[in-house]
Amino acid sequence: MKLKIFTLILALLMLALPCLVSCAEEETGDDTEPTHKATHTAKIEIDGYGIIELELYGEEAPITVQNFVSLAESGFYEGLTFHRIIDGFMMQGGGYDESGEERRTYSITGEFSNNGINNSIRHTRGVISMARSNSMNSASSQFFIMHDVADWLDGSYAAFGKVTSGMDIVDRICTEAEPIDSNGSIPVSQRPTIKSVTVVDLYPVTYTATHTASIEIRGYGVIELELYGNEAPLTVANFEKLANEGFYEGLTFHRIIEGFMMQGGGFDESGAHKETASIKGEFSSNGVANPIKHSRGVISMARTNEVNSASSQFFIMHDTASHLDGSYAAFGKVTSGMDIVDTICTEAEPTDSNGSIAVGARPVIERVTVTKK
Repeated sequence: MKLKIFTLILALLMLALPCLVSCAEEETGDDTEPTHKATHTAKIEIDGYGIIELELYGEEAPITVQNFVSLAESGFYEGLTFHRIIDGFMMQGGGYDESGEERRTYSITGEFSNNGINNSIRHTRGVISMARSNSMNSASSQFFIMHDVADWLDGSYAAFGKVTSGMDIVDRICTEAEPIDSNGSIPVSQRPTIKSVTVVDLYPVTYTATHTASIEIRGYGVIELELYGNEAPLTVANFEKLANEGFYEGLTFHRIIEGFMMQGGGFDESGAHKETASIKGEFSSNGVANPIKHSRGVISMARTNEVNSASSQFFIMHDTASHLDGSYAAFGKVTSGMDIVDTICTEAEPTDSNGSIAVGARPVIERVTVTKK
């Protein structure tokens, strides 16, 4: 027993890439387990084992749940493995493929009390939580499922759901695992593989349009949109300001990829770049809860690799691209004129794989108007 306790404590000090940071166990005067409202259900199918079903608590950990949903819907987890397993503690996965190569993605805000965010989900048996490094805001894709209670993790890791069916699978994986060290490292060839992760939204979000907008494109017509200022207030306010100033008049759509999107609002007809101030990126990987998904017809802000670099350029989705969810500030959706988007995207003749359109062939924005409802 002493050896087992020592091993678990040592493991906490070493949860690597990302790791579980050790913290002192806190006493609590209330052993009553809080109840949490499930906002989503999820299924993790593990090759050779079966399906683990979970409920996710989006009201307690909205950024974490949105991140998990976005990664699942993009297929990110397919073919990844559980690379770290400790019997009586947890099984961790979602970061390495079957060859042992790490698959990276963006980091998100850590939703737990030691990071200033209230999250009452405890690390009891069956709870799913996010792994991280020593940095509070370093969680990205890796998660762990508790094999047993570890309450010293409470307040230091972003728990966001719980297993509802399939704990027998967790038990089997954890008890059969043969780690090669006290940190629970599993040899590459023995790591359980995730076949798929699917998520169902129990309360599909509907958005209240705070503004309407129209984008008139020379020779094509008018695309009408509704904008969601409650979900992306800074982005909508910026778009409204630029439109009212006439900033977009004479600018073009310079990047078009059929089946993906059309991007514009940054270059004039001569190809000259028109600059303006940048704004904060309103998306989950930048610490802002924004549930708008990049489905067909959605308008979103383009940016560089810097999360707060969006300024005037926007793009309209020709088709769904869920891998963008959580990384770009979607802020509205087309209500009329998708036939125009279809025409522009299908007729475009990009000069490279990045969708670059020759200067003389770029569709020109005549004007953008935004009206507050």
